[in-house]
Amino acid sequence: MNKARFLKRTFQAGNERGAVLVAGLLVALVLTILSVAAMMSTTTELMIAANDRSAREAFYLAEAGVEDARSRFQATSPFPIIDNQPTNTNWKAFIGTVEKSQQKGFQTANSNHVRFNQLSPPNLNYVVAITHKVNASNQILYWGDGNNDGRPEENTTTGSNIYVITSEGYTSTGATKSVRIECARVPPINAPAAIYTKAATGILGASTVVNGLDSCGTSNKPGIITTATVNQSGNPTITGLPSAIEQNSLMNIDVPYLVNQFKGKADYSYNVNSDTQANRKWGTPTGATEGNPSICGDRNIVHFNTNSTYIKLTGGSSGCGILLVEGNLEVHGGFQWHGVILATGSVSFTGEGGKNVTGAILAGGAVSAD
Repeated sequence: MNKARFLKRTFQAGNERGAVLVAGLLVALVLTILSVAAMMSTTTELMIAANDRSAREAFYLAEAGVEDARSRFQATSPFPIIDNQPTNTNWKAFIGTVEKSQQKGFQTANSNHVRFNQLSPPNLNYVVAITHKVNASNQILYWGDGNNDGRPEENTTTGSNIYVITSEGYTSTGATKSVRIECARVPPINAPAAIYTKAATGILGASTVVNGLDSCGTSNKPGIITTATVNQSGNPTITGLPSAIEQNSLMNIDVPYLVNQFKGKADYSYNVNSDTQANRKWGTPTGATEGNPSICGDRNIVHFNTNSTYIKLTGGSSGCGILLVEGNLEVHGGFQWHGVILATGSVSFTGEGGKNVTGAILAGGAVSAD
């Protein structure tokens, strides 16, 4: 008869304690790794935040340099940048300390270089370099109406210099940022003649004088340029060079564009509807005769929005600067203007009393004078 055999197996308590120790070490190792990773992540995030803060600081400093430079090109700036070499491709201006300017190429003995101290407090860390913009052929580029359409564009002959302004901001941590812009002063209105019109024009009466010949040190102009025709009656005097009158001209000046360009800068702006105003004064030109221009020290921009109707100026009204009219302009008796008149519609001079414009008239419609 078979007998069952029983085996006795004994387990030692010490083996269980060893397994728990290993597991504990593994848990501790994992926690340590997680803690180190968290610390490294926090440190990295702090470094990223610090770098971002430094980069922003440098960028804002660079922008401050740009605004410093831009403000110096305004006509009313008390600390202007005087460009005495507008045709010199090697001209360069710097804003900043001598040391920082020298790092950007400033040479004290170089007659092409000029340097200015900051307008901002001296603790702002930026340096600015300013050059003339040139084309691929190293020709100076200007911002102006080079093709007589009333709209400014880059060209090599006419207008205001275009300045390339490069500003670099830097921080105590070594961060740097650069900002580059181009800027130009608003170019002068390039009037092609004493009178420019885009419709048939009538010049009447022996007392009417239209003179395009220069009396102020600029070039001679035609008396009248029109895209249509000129009707003369009563022996008016019209002079100019290379010709007194140019009819059926292909010149297409965008007068409304010019009005829109300047009306936002108006010193005086009026919203009217078929209105007559007498004895208005926006400056007083003096010294005008048939053969001599007036003179005036005022520089105003006067804007009338007639809502597609007209404004009539009469009773000794006068002014100096730019007169902008959206609509038609009627002038009656004793009117004087020193500067440029821009009207999107027609311009008419009627009635008794002297009427003198020293400058130019550009009209989107007809011009009539008697």
